[in-house]
Amino acid sequence: MFRQIGSAARLMVAALGLALLFGAEAGAAPAKQASKSDDSFRWELKGSRIIACCCGSPCPCRLNKPPMNCHGCDSTTAVRIDKGTIGKTRMDGVTFAIVGRAYAEKPAENWISIYVSNKATPEQLKALQGLLEAGGKALGTRAPYIAGKFLGMRSVPMTYTISADRREHRAIITGILDLKTRSIILPGRTKPVVSEGIFDDYGDRFVHAECLAHTFMDRQIGYRWDLSGRQSNQAEFTLTSERVAKGDIGWACWSAHADFGSKDQYQERLVGPDRE
Repeated sequence: MFRQIGSAARLMVAALGLALLFGAEAGAAPAKQASKSDDSFRWELKGSRIIACCCGSPCPCRLNKPPMNCHGCDSTTAVRIDKGTIGKTRMDGVTFAIVGRAYAEKPAENWISIYVSNKATPEQLKALQGLLEAGGKALGTRAPYIAGKFLGMRSVPMTYTISADRREHRAIITGILDLKTRSIILPGRTKPVVSEGIFDDYGDRFVHAECLAHTFMDRQIGYRWDLSGRQSNQAEFTLTSERVAKGDIGWACWSAHADFGSKDQYQERLVGPDRE
């Protein structure tokens, strides 16, 4: 049922987690871009994504704060590319998910595992690899705090569906993941709650959502959880090679750790008896 991706693709995935999905490091020079006439290095991807984690709402990492738990943020990011190209390769319909732990007080506890729909073609995987090889380094010294230990990439049966009213997003990896969210509309309002100007790998805006289901169990890597009812959000995105190269999106600016000089505390350390 599951297929382990070969070494070349594993290299691509390591870059994927560090370059495309997390952006360029704050203050770092933009990744080298090809000239406008070199279409092989130009790309644009449009689609939707879900993120759900173990924290309560709102997501503290979005505000450059530590997560609620000292063990870090257990989370899933599921992505559906509706339309786009990398060079001359069409990426329409590619889906994947990134599952792992990040932002832990002890960075050695961080890990990441990546799953790609078995409908993705070798050409699409190769195009992603070429994109990321051209992207250069991304997180620099922040890599262990955000990406963690890489546990591999697998080709799996995966679906990502959106309801007709676009409020419900659901990602399923057969036998491993069930993630279902529904956008939050407050009483007396007609539009979902949104946050802007936040950290995110796919832009700077997302829709707050109820996490109707978030179960994960992967016996191969030995991790499992049920985080249903915790924080989740949805977003539609348009990513281009030019925008990512600027470094104005992504998690790489996150600095809420003592090793970076932050005085912020993990929220579980703030919980205690009321003080007058």
